[in-house]
Amino acid sequence: MSAFPLLAALLAAPAAAALLASRARSDEGARRVALAGAAITLLLSLAPLALARAGVALAAGGPALPLLGARLRLGLDGYSAALLPLLGFVLLALVAGGPRAALDRPTAAALLATGSAILGVFCALDLALLAAAWMAALVPVERLVARKGDPLLRRTCRIFLLGGTAPLVAALGAMAVLAARRGAALPFDVEEISRVGVPEAWQSPLFALVGIAVLMRMAAVPFHGWLPVLLERGPLGVTVLLAEMQVGVCVLLRVGVKLLPAGFAEGMPVLAVIGLISALHGAVLALAQTDLRRMLGYLVSSQKGLVLLGIATLNPESVSGALLQSVASSIATTGLALVIAAIDARAGTTDARELGGLVAPMPRMAAFFFLLACATIGMPGALSFVSEDLLLHGILHVHPVLAVLALAAAAIDGITLFRAFQRAFLGPPRRDRLGPAVEALALRERAFLLATVALTAVLGVAPTRLLALHEPVVERAIHDVARGAGGAHAADELRPLHDGGHRAARPGAPPSP
Repeated sequence: MSAFPLLAALLAAPAAAALLASRARSDEGARRVALAGAAITLLLSLAPLALARAGVALAAGGPALPLLGARLRLGLDGYSAALLPLLGFVLLALVAGGPRAALDRPTAAALLATGSAILGVFCALDLALLAAAWMAALVPVERLVARKGDPLLRRTCRIFLLGGTAPLVAALGAMAVLAARRGAALPFDVEEISRVGVPEAWQSPLFALVGIAVLMRMAAVPFHGWLPVLLERGPLGVTVLLAEMQVGVCVLLRVGVKLLPAGFAEGMPVLAVIGLISALHGAVLALAQTDLRRMLGYLVSSQKGLVLLGIATLNPESVSGALLQSVASSIATTGLALVIAAIDARAGTTDARELGGLVAPMPRMAAFFFLLACATIGMPGALSFVSEDLLLHGILHVHPVLAVLALAAAAIDGITLFRAFQRAFLGPPRRDRLGPAVEALALRERAFLLATVALTAVLGVAPTRLLALHEPVVERAIHDVARGAGGAHAADELRPLHDGGHRAARPGAPPSP
């Protein structure tokens, strides 16, 4: 049985809901359509995950596009299969758990359209489809920013659009042309390109283009400026969806590692340095912020820097930990974004200097912020505790100094979050800001915040199934880069690291001391 109808239905569900929401007669009608569309997306996303865990191959071809020499080929690996329900959950949480006043018709449609495009990136095994989905994910936020009329936002969004799409489109187009010259029947097909190979002389410049696009989407230094600005002044829900869904990691593994292994091997040191600088830079700047939304932007940039460092280190433990960390940070920071949105809806500001004493009128909100802060920084019992342990152990095998600096970045992130908790929730209450009565968290808000805390705790206690899904992806990435870096010699250099870290990445085995 072909998996194409299932994956096509998954991509089409939020897109159809976005179209219906944009044509709803009222904002309330759009919210109901968005809620139904997000719920259906979550349900559909569970089926590919179940099939992937059962060992069923999830790669299928659809209709051909003869003029382009492309075919709508969809498929998943263990990492992207785990990202599908994550996106469904985050989308449903943002729709149902966010402030209703912020979810008008254009915003509801933009959330669903962005989710559909991101699903396209996760599932695309055709470079033309991948490029189209990558660009489509940025269009809804640009339209929302254009409606707001903020010149800084529009300028930031345009730079993000051009900087994040042009290099990737150029690289993917060049790879298709090179594959066609080598006799590929479907020059945009990822497997076909992998079979014929990209000439080694082209791999480094093409990987540089792909790397720029990925670094832009991951808000890495020096391409980080768009994320704090959009999170502070732009549409919070759509920006969280763009920032927390790991499309950059997915493209880095599917295109950079699989199709350009020699270019990735050559660029590994550069990526590692950029990842470390991004982790430290984001952590320090987050500590200096007073606005909670802007602080969250730098915090996400710091977390993504750690993920990039773990992948670039290319140790089995560090790569496994990086993939796990990307999932853990997405869950926890989405919950933090919901709490910050709730504060903004009630207090009219997210400036910590104008807040204080929220723990008295809103103790549940304070408890959720504290628990999600713990989940973000890797407290025991959370998924991030397992992921950071693997990540730092893997980096330690390669370079102890990098591991110490990465640990310092994680520690600063923790100080930032607990300082924000102290400023916003402790101290004397600001009655001039909050008014005589502050509305408590609604039932729907409590439900999704509780689900977020529960999800990170359950996965933290039992992460073996998630590690088992990621393990083939980790092994294939290391094998591909070793092959691209020079065959047997590079494989011999990587084998000691693989033997030293593989036990921790295998399901059911504890991390190595």
